[in-house]
Amino acid sequence: MNTPFAFHIGDMRRGRSEPRTVAGQAAVDWHVELSRIVPEPPLTFDLELSAVAGGLSVMGEIEATVEHRCYRCLTEWQETVTKAVAQLIATGVEDDEETDYVLDGDVFDFEPLVRDELMLDLPIAPLCRADCEGLVAATGSDLNTDLSEDERVASSPFSVLKDLLDTGD
Repeated sequence: MNTPFAFHIGDMRRGRSEPRTVAGQAAVDWHVELSRIVPEPPLTFDLELSAVAGGLSVMGEIEATVEHRCYRCLTEWQETVTKAVAQLIATGVEDDEETDYVLDGDVFDFEPLVRDELMLDLPIAPLCRADCEGLVAATGSDLNTDLSEDERVASSPFSVLKDLLDTGD
């Protein structure tokens, strides 16, 4: 297995009691909806493994640069995300047990664990800021900029309804 996420940890499975650190970096290009983990700079992970009853405890931190696109105004920005990790890699699992991560053999690939921890933390509909107003549908201009009241009224999808109002004349 030729991946920066794969580590030989079979000795810990057989009762090695001292904790071990696994660390690395990888250029990944994972995305969900309007958020994407960019390959440069590479994602970094620093995880401490400890043998516990029933498996291995994984504690540590993952850091990645995420590029978001605001779902209202389509503005793009990047931010560095740091995610704390606390998981259990199970050993000796019965068929009827449900576990997220299972150590089967002496090499464990941490990629699914790292990907799950990061991707499940990303927003599905990111906002550039809480008061983002979005785009004007007709012109595609940004409502966050200063528009005159006439431009705001004209861009409203309900502006055609004003002609239907009975003004009582």
